[in-house]
Amino acid sequence: MPARVESFPVPHRPVRRILGPVLGWAFLAAVVALIHRYTRQPSLPRMSDQWLLSHQADFNRGDY
Repeated sequence: MPARVESFPVPHRPVRRILGPVLGWAFLAAVVALIHRYTRQPSLPRMSDQWLLSHQADFNRGDY
């Protein structure tokens, strides 16, 4: 025997009050994550060992 359920009232206004800040914080977290990822990447490639050795020999310094 199938059960019948009458309409269940869902308050729409509290859902919007919760959903707005949640989406706002999620957007803010995504922006912060993108900024963090781009600032952590080096802007210049690493120098090769050959380049470091050639400059060490040119300037006679061993602290490179």
